[in-house]
Amino acid sequence: MNDANRAEAEAGQPLPVAEAMRRRAPTTPQPRPPRARPYLRLLWVIPGLALLGLGLQKYYDVQDDGTVHTIQLATKPGMVGQASEALRLINPGTPDLYLKVKTTDAEFKTFTHKDTPIGNGLKWSLDRSLRMRDVREVEVWDEDAVRDNFADRVAVADWTAEGQTYKIDLLGQRDQPPKWALPLAVAGGVVTLVVLLRFVWDQVI
Repeated sequence: MNDANRAEAEAGQPLPVAEAMRRRAPTTPQPRPPRARPYLRLLWVIPGLALLGLGLQKYYDVQDDGTVHTIQLATKPGMVGQASEALRLINPGTPDLYLKVKTTDAEFKTFTHKDTPIGNGLKWSLDRSLRMRDVREVEVWDEDAVRDNFADRVAVADWTAEGQTYKIDLLGQRDQPPKWALPLAVAGGVVTLVVLLRFVWDQVI
């Protein structure tokens, strides 16, 4: 048997089983070993939430308080104020108004605006600054040579308060939250959000 006949005979013989399976099996890439999930990174959520909570607490935990250095008196808006203004126009002369200010531990009288119309408002600068929460009541008086006339009483519970005829505005510097409170809350929120997003991303891919 020559070489050509021998090659044809070998071609007709079946291949070994292992060789046949190796040739028929498709070549697929081997999967990568699973990565270790960084669960320890979630521990950064704790300080992130702590910064966020502390910043928000300091930002919102500010009492409605401050320092008062001026008291402004104006006519009460609405029908009552308009009626009082009409009576003032009928009666000749202008009032000589002063205030009696009652605080938690004292009472004092301001100077008098002599023959001064109220207009858009009269202002009394205080000799010393007061805490807004210490101001309890403001009385309006009209000074007279014989006997002073009581005009109105305004109970103060806020920076603006109204009585029967007049409106009182306390002017001064309001207390503000610390400047670092809001940036601290933002930083804590960013840290928390980044850690959670990274954790979710690691679970998906």
